[in-house]
Amino acid sequence: MYLMKPEDFEPWIGRAVRVSTVPEPVELTLVRLQRKPLFIGAEREPFSLFFESAEHVYLLDAAYEFDCGRGGPYTILISQLQPKNGRRRYQAVFN
Repeated sequence: MYLMKPEDFEPWIGRAVRVSTVPEPVELTLVRLQRKPLFIGAEREPFSLFFESAEHVYLLDAAYEFDCGRGGPYTILISQLQPKNGRRRYQAVFN
C-alpha cells in the first residue's frame, strides 16, 4: 500500500478537488497543508490536510475517495471542524 506524502498534495493547495459521494460528487478546496515534526521510526513525515466547502456541502466524518494528488484517487478519512465564515471545514491527518 502506498503511503501518501505531503509532496503528493502540494500542487493541489488552493485548488478544488472532487470527492466521490452519493448521489453525485462534491468539490472541496484544499486550503492548507500542515507538516508535522518527524519522529523516530516513522515511515513518512506526518502531515494534515485542511479542506473547505460551501456551507451546503455537508460531509460526515468518514473515508471518501478524493481525486487529487499524484497517483490518486486516494481514499482519505476526514473529520469535520467548526464551520467558519459561512464555510464548512474538514481535516485529514496522516501520521
